[in-house]
Amino acid sequence: MTELVTVEQADAVFRALIWVGPLLGALIGLAVGHLRERLLIGLGQGFAVGLLGPVLFGMWSLYSHTVRFDPETGVAGLHRVSVHALNALIFIAVGLVLGILYRRLVFPDLEERSAESDNTQVMPDDEVHSKQHNEQRGGAGAPTVATDPKGETNDGS
Repeated sequence: MTELVTVEQADAVFRALIWVGPLLGALIGLAVGHLRERLLIGLGQGFAVGLLGPVLFGMWSLYSHTVRFDPETGVAGLHRVSVHALNALIFIAVGLVLGILYRRLVFPDLEERSAESDNTQVMPDDEVHSKQHNEQRGGAGAPTVATDPKGETNDGS
């Protein structure tokens, strides 16, 4: 049985990401920045996302090193639980650090957009209930029955 993707092919792809990632990221960032009329910000964000290519190559190299077969000892790292646990911890830590850095330094405007979307007007419960009640009684043309803060009903007459 032959492999679908060999280790050499995967190495070649990750080596290409070292250069292609930042270049492609910068080009896409320029295009998006041009559309948003924020050219330099788009370039910087695109380049930063493209830098994930070299990071992926580094992580692939680390993984390949830890799971390699050592012919002198006959031990394969792929067969040891401790190697898998260590790889998982390293990948989680790198992901957390990169996530925090990218959120705070590369895409800080996402926090502003999120805060803006959180400032939507919330309808009080009594208005929601009266609206639902009106819809059940015959739609928008039905008289409004609302409750004032003292609990007294007001039927609009």
